[in-house]
Amino acid sequence: MISSSLFPGVRIAFICACVWQIASPGLADAARPDGLDARQLEDPRPPVRHKSGVAVQKIQEALAEMGYYLGHIDGHLNPETTAAVRVYQKAMGLEVDGEISRQLWDFLNNAVEVRSLIKRLDTARKAGKDKARAALLAHTATQDLITDTDRERANPVRNADACFAEPTVRCLLTEARESVKAVFKPELRDWALGEILVAQARAGLSDWAMDTAGGIRDPRLIIVALRDIAKAQAAAGNSAQALEAVNIIPDAEKRAEALATISQIHARQGDKLATRAAASALLAMIEEVQPPTKQISLKMQVALVFHQTGSPIRTNQLLTSSETQSRALADEKQRLLGLRHIATTLASLGRAADALKVLVEITEKSERDPVLMAIAKAMADRGETEQALKTAETIEPRYRATILSHILDAQSVASPPDELRRTLSLAEQTIELIKLPYARSYAQSRLALTVTRLGNVPGQRPDAGTGIPWPRFTSASEIAAKIADHRLRAYTLWSIASQQRRAGDDPGAQLTEAQADKTTNDISSRLSRVWMFADLAAQQARQGDTKTGWDAFNRGLKIGKSIDNAWSRARALAKLAQTLIELIAPGRGQEDDPFAN
Repeated sequence: MISSSLFPGVRIAFICACVWQIASPGLADAARPDGLDARQLEDPRPPVRHKSGVAVQKIQEALAEMGYYLGHIDGHLNPETTAAVRVYQKAMGLEVDGEISRQLWDFLNNAVEVRSLIKRLDTARKAGKDKARAALLAHTATQDLITDTDRERANPVRNADACFAEPTVRCLLTEARESVKAVFKPELRDWALGEILVAQARAGLSDWAMDTAGGIRDPRLIIVALRDIAKAQAAAGNSAQALEAVNIIPDAEKRAEALATISQIHARQGDKLATRAAASALLAMIEEVQPPTKQISLKMQVALVFHQTGSPIRTNQLLTSSETQSRALADEKQRLLGLRHIATTLASLGRAADALKVLVEITEKSERDPVLMAIAKAMADRGETEQALKTAETIEPRYRATILSHILDAQSVASPPDELRRTLSLAEQTIELIKLPYARSYAQSRLALTVTRLGNVPGQRPDAGTGIPWPRFTSASEIAAKIADHRLRAYTLWSIASQQRRAGDDPGAQLTEAQADKTTNDISSRLSRVWMFADLAAQQARQGDTKTGWDAFNRGLKIGKSIDNAWSRARALAKLAQTLIELIAPGRGQEDDPFAN
């Protein structure tokens, strides 16, 4: 029971009720006619008021559970119960009448169920923490990450002006580390520390990253941090250190996830030896991971990696063994989930026909859509536009719009203008069907960026005498103007402007930049502005436009300097440090691009 000190109104109501009962000694006894049983609470008829009985007892139990009722739980309507009901009704914004009714019971019952759920979650969370703590303590390499020392204090007289004037990865991370010391909520501090240590690891500062991991209080997040350090080491090109970092992760699932990501990163980097080493290490410990569908998901990731590195035999072996494993699962939902992983992988390998054969068994739309998306994408990449469009028709609009953008991108190489016009129109019509605001904004952003890459906008001619297709930027800007999410719209407009400058359209770029600047100012969170510019800078660097990348970084740095909130400042500076690595060595530290098509 929650202490009544948390609800000062309860004491007042209780005292008033006691005085009332003393003044009218026969009143409480007079209000005890035979009441209704519990079944009447379940009756869907119009609200019925109750005087005593099981119904009143349940109301008393619920009020007591939440700390509103301090009297006897006896099923009799007494002044204490009435007073507690009034306090509860006032707190919940209900009509304050002190009456026992079905509406009151519905409110109380829902509240009690929510409290019960929270208690169960707290119990599960504590059990998870204890398990993670025990796992860390069991490994000599991670024992010292479990500490009970007092929280660090930030240096109040530090001056970071020199760092902002001439930023380096180390000084940005130092200031981020200092800023996080002033974050008082443990969960927020752990969050920021997790992002800082990833940037440290990507910069090759693994010892510093491990020291930062030691500052995280939640043992579960320490394990996640160890996984992220290993992934960041791989992204930085340090394959040996990445595998060493994986070996100290005590949780099998996190260790497997790290190995899967490491193998994918090395495959993108073209390091076949490191790719196969990580993939083989994952397969060697796959039986430690539960449930079986997680094993299948991880094996399918490895199958794609083997395909990328030219090992078709191993790819097929994994597909065959995983299908056998999936079909042997007793639980129907688990079996179909396993088959969905396999079908998606087959589609990604370009084996659309095989994927469709497996898809026949999957009837749940939410499970079918990921497979259909992969199939449509593979068809588009092979130039099978009509088949891709037909497949896309059955996909939910918010996913279909993204696939249509991909099809349009694939078409732009060889398709005639009328076909491009048709796909563009389909994409725009599909976007109008998307109900979720952010999903609609995301789809519009993808489409606008795709249009900038087209040789020309369907139905429009290049600017006379120059051969440069100006109208594509006009069309892209018009699509971007419809984006409701400020951050996505700003990112898209800045990207369009950079494409315009590359095409030599400086006047158009200036106009688009003015729109982008205005939209950026509409982003209420300065942290979100920094994040947007950091993502933009990294993406421009990967595309070879380092000048635009540095411009975006400097804009983000200026905003980051002005952030006073310790948590936001720490996260912003960690993100900027990570971006600085990308600008210096484009592609280093890249795991995925949240804005990539």
